[in-house]
Amino acid sequence: MEVSKILRFWKIGILLVFILSYFLTIEIATAPPIGAPLAEWEPLSVSDEYYDHLGFSEITFLNETHGWLLGHKALLQTRDGGDSWNVSLAPDDGALYGLSVITPLNIWASALMEAPGGYGQLFHSLDGGVTWQNATTPPTVTPMVEFYNSTHGLVVDPVSHTLFRTIDGGSTWQAGVNWSSGYNPLHDIHLSVTAYRIATSYGLYLSEDWGLTWRVENTRRIAGMSFISESEGWILFPRTVAHFVDGTLTEFPRVSRIRISSSSYYNGIEFIDSEHGWIVGIAPAVSYTPDGGLNWYEQETPDYHFRTVDFINETHGWAAGWEGAVARTTNGNSLGRRLLTGFPFTEALTGSGYLISHISLLVGSTTTVVYLILVYKYRSGKEEKYSLPPRVQTKEISA
Repeated sequence: MEVSKILRFWKIGILLVFILSYFLTIEIATAPPIGAPLAEWEPLSVSDEYYDHLGFSEITFLNETHGWLLGHKALLQTRDGGDSWNVSLAPDDGALYGLSVITPLNIWASALMEAPGGYGQLFHSLDGGVTWQNATTPPTVTPMVEFYNSTHGLVVDPVSHTLFRTIDGGSTWQAGVNWSSGYNPLHDIHLSVTAYRIATSYGLYLSEDWGLTWRVENTRRIAGMSFISESEGWILFPRTVAHFVDGTLTEFPRVSRIRISSSSYYNGIEFIDSEHGWIVGIAPAVSYTPDGGLNWYEQETPDYHFRTVDFINETHGWAAGWEGAVARTTNGNSLGRRLLTGFPFTEALTGSGYLISHISLLVGSTTTVVYLILVYKYRSGKEEKYSLPPRVQTKEISA
């Protein structure tokens, strides 16, 4: 057999080994644990008259049966875990933007009214959403609202980006000092006894005086956050998750499926303790960690793009998002397919965001080295040796 044909067969064989090793190691690395039950999310039905293409921006549950779902068109309420939904608030001439459930009876909502010029309106219910009153609203557009308790709360104007606080249950409002200026969309608000935090497109803002003055705690775009105590929580960036403890941020590698491009994007995060947490978005729709963010698992979901997630314990959770997507799980702490995280060198190697497992990279690199060694030895041992012919001696002939 000719040397060129032998080499061609060697190349094809090594290439097939490389491809098979890559995909086999991916399947092994991402396979669910043997015998482990898979978490399942079931879709919940909501009439399309209650949402627009943006779907739902917030979902929150008080227990296994009683919960709230916020869309621009309506604030919906369920008392059977999401099997059915009833309208609690639906302004005829406005779009709802904010929701804060303080207790089962004490609830705040906010809307941007569509009157000439536009204005913000706060709604307050003290009977669990049966009736609503127009609340005192700061003198600006204020569609985002969050309360820590019955007296202390914040509203934020997305147009003028002015922030107001109240410490008397909304009777009076005071503008925050040193707050963000310019275009700075808000994504999440977290209030605690000692600290207020707001996640925005241009960083994380912190107030330690009940929202009167503010300072920048982080300058990156933040999609959401979930705090389990005054000093510990998780920060959600669009494509990574970071653990926050006593002012120190520890970022985990990017969480994604294998062979999924950089379109992977996160919108919501929920941790119920120091170990169990979920992030939602697209590709994958729901990811779960049982160990504080060290390992992540993709859970089985409908083909949805979620924006918000809420859990009341390790098993019972709900998620909602674009185009009216709503789903529920009752085994949310079960593992799915393991998600492999990116490494610094793989991001540079792939460019477009495709992730390479370090196992496959090791096998592929070893295969390539073996291929080069075998080809070199074969060619050096089998090729014929050639020597130059003796130099022709010429003699000048004279006439």
